[in-house]
Amino acid sequence: MIHNVLVINRESAEILARTRFWKIDFTEEHISEFLAGLDDLEETQGLARDTPVYAGDHKVFHSPIEEGKLLLFATDGRDEDRTIKHKVREGAARLETAFRGNRVSYIRDNLDDLLGELIFTRFKVSFVGSGGVGKTTLLRLLFGKEPAPGGYVPTINVAVDSSETIQFGTFLVTIWDFAGQAVFQDLWSFYFQGTDVIFLITDSSFRNVMQTKTLLRSIKKEAPAVPLFIVANKQDLPESMRADKIKRLVGAPTFPMVATDKTRREEFIRFMLKVAAKTVGVNLPERPISEMITVRKGSEEIDDPFESTPEADVSHHAESEWISEPYVEQESEAEATPTGNPGGIPSQNMSQTPSAQPQQASQQITEQKEQKKEDKKTEILHTVLIYQDKGVLKPVYSLRYGEEEIDPTSISSLISALDSLGSITQPSAEESGKTDTLETIEHEGNHVFIEKSEHFLLATVVSNEKKEASQRQKMASVLVDTEEMFKDAWNKNNVDLKAFEKSVFIVLSELPLCPLSLDYIARSREAGRRIPFDNRDVGRAIVEVTEAIDGIATVGGIVRSLDLPRETIMGALQILAAYDWVDFKVEISEDTILGQAGEPPRTWDDWPYPKEFMERFVNRCDGKTPLNRLIDGLDVSLSPVKFVAQKLVLSGVLEIIA
Repeated sequence: MIHNVLVINRESAEILARTRFWKIDFTEEHISEFLAGLDDLEETQGLARDTPVYAGDHKVFHSPIEEGKLLLFATDGRDEDRTIKHKVREGAARLETAFRGNRVSYIRDNLDDLLGELIFTRFKVSFVGSGGVGKTTLLRLLFGKEPAPGGYVPTINVAVDSSETIQFGTFLVTIWDFAGQAVFQDLWSFYFQGTDVIFLITDSSFRNVMQTKTLLRSIKKEAPAVPLFIVANKQDLPESMRADKIKRLVGAPTFPMVATDKTRREEFIRFMLKVAAKTVGVNLPERPISEMITVRKGSEEIDDPFESTPEADVSHHAESEWISEPYVEQESEAEATPTGNPGGIPSQNMSQTPSAQPQQASQQITEQKEQKKEDKKTEILHTVLIYQDKGVLKPVYSLRYGEEEIDPTSISSLISALDSLGSITQPSAEESGKTDTLETIEHEGNHVFIEKSEHFLLATVVSNEKKEASQRQKMASVLVDTEEMFKDAWNKNNVDLKAFEKSVFIVLSELPLCPLSLDYIARSREAGRRIPFDNRDVGRAIVEVTEAIDGIATVGGIVRSLDLPRETIMGALQILAAYDWVDFKVEISEDTILGQAGEPPRTWDDWPYPKEFMERFVNRCDGKTPLNRLIDGLDVSLSPVKFVAQKLVLSGVLEIIA
């Protein structure tokens, strides 16, 4: 892990700027030792100039900055060299730009912000639970605040104490406090995006523990791969269940807690940090909490516009600083913590006053759902490949594009029942490879397009018929290529359905599960869901692609590095993403030029930004104008717009032109 970042003058060994993590010292003696080692490195034939140099117990990665300056990342040696080399090179490039026209004092004061996500890793913690169990009280304890006066005040939608972030080492822990009322559970899938760990809070009463057990099942459905821990709050009450009993009943690790007891603060912080450290694969040092954490006051613009300040503080971004205050008690506040808005973007009902009624929120959600029904755009929901075995239809595999599961056998049975199916003649030998268009059928309120070739059927479930012609053209192309792939299989007596699974890469090249560009950066996730393919070729391709993902390489880099067809690699990445083994990010800078790529969402209701802003921003993306000029007149800062742009690119609405 990185524990010291320094900018030094190579000739004089003067430290121009530095930041230190984990209270690990990197002294002037270490700098002298490093510089001597760097001289030896440059005089040695055959060694790359960016080879790390050891100074004492520290492994130092380095990159030159113009005018004789060096950027150093001092580490404990446990990180992968390629990863840190990339970060220090990128950091040096940023600082080289920052030095132009700025004094050294500017670099010294803003080093953390300039390097941003290169040295900091964001860690999102979600507090979830039924109303009144103490989520917000626990959050206030975490930040050294008194419980809110006046008793229970319900959290409406989601409350983020976004003016404060816990830092331990190079990790920034952002806490999200979720509303537990059933009416807001429709929003969980959105708010759980990017969550690294979930703390499910119970008030330890038998009734609430049983409610928590039900919540646990819902959460596992929305975020199956996210580690989850139970916090058994209100352990001081006589009717509370013991934590060990709750653990056995609910079936998840459980931590006993009293959120109103300030003496339990350090204990809970250490527990939370241990969970965070374990999740990201680092060891928590055995040091006092006061030496390990700091609390950030003011906005923080490292790659996450959800962390925002109240409107009164928006203009003070440049004045933010890190303040060590693990035990400072603040004055009690009469109002619940404000949610704020991301960098000046007007909020879209992200928080309401305590007087807002759940019925009103429920009505809004109902109206939104009705609007979605009226304003549907064509969406692929499922695709099923079916093998025709002597008149018997056998599903080979199905691909799920939406949230709902589907039984591919039910689709096969429905097709078999169609009178029109028997009236369609099989293609003759001279016509092999051509396809027949079958009648569109309805299934559970959706439409099913069916294309048929000599040996296969391809069924695609869609939300409406608006793009039937183009969809059927793609389906026909898939079947032609699939027949060609297996043209030698029909000479065998026994045909194994698993053999046909490798056609999935053909399907995904025409009907992709998600937008995917060569500019995307693929990042492995710790644990996903079982991938339902048994074909050896499919498995081998997925393994090779997985091994090539290092968190730095772009999709294009992965394509170039592997001796596999491009459509196979792109398909494997889509499968890995669909089953939560991989996610993607894109690098957006102030100079990035964006163009419009696909249709905008049928509604902006699921986005945490107003419709007017989103439409104006997308319309401005003309494929010619850099991002820093696009935001002129939008009254927003660059950092949250970069996040919006990333999300739009990953959604296929925009594309990176340059």
